[in-house]
Amino acid sequence: MKQLIYIVIAFLLITGCKPGVPKDLIQPDEMAKVLHDIHITDAYVGILPDPDSVKIIAASYYKGIYKKYNIDSALYNKSMDYYYKNPKVLDEIYTKVTEVLAADKNAIVKADSIQGANEANKIRLKVFRDSVNRADSVYWKTLILKDTTKRKIDVIKPRLIFKDLRK
Repeated sequence: MKQLIYIVIAFLLITGCKPGVPKDLIQPDEMAKVLHDIHITDAYVGILPDPDSVKIIAASYYKGIYKKYNIDSALYNKSMDYYYKNPKVLDEIYTKVTEVLAADKNAIVKADSIQGANEANKIRLKVFRDSVNRADSVYWKTLILKDTTKRKIDVIKPRLIFKDLRK
């Protein structure tokens, strides 16, 4: 019985001493979300042409991120220092960030390809309508020119049946 008590106590001590992220820091799941937003901001300000405006814009975006997650720059920096000292935890966080960024990229590429396809369909439809209008006007001009008696033309305007390109 004493051995069982010693095993239970040893088990509790080992599991109780398991290192974890201190409560006064940003927890890993929340940190992954914060880093996602920060990397999106960094990518955006990285394409801006004016270096002076980049600092101002980046600062305002960072303030917005801090406000969104109810943190401040001091807590963010303190948390990043901790995660830099614990690279395994930081690696797990960045795995999550990378997955979310890849999903965002795929969604953007998909939306962009759909938009491009819709614009191509609009252009094809416009070309089609223009060609039908041109052919139609040429038909009516030749019909009127052939009418030498200037009598009223009782011809039903021909309709061409084409595949509808508006999908």
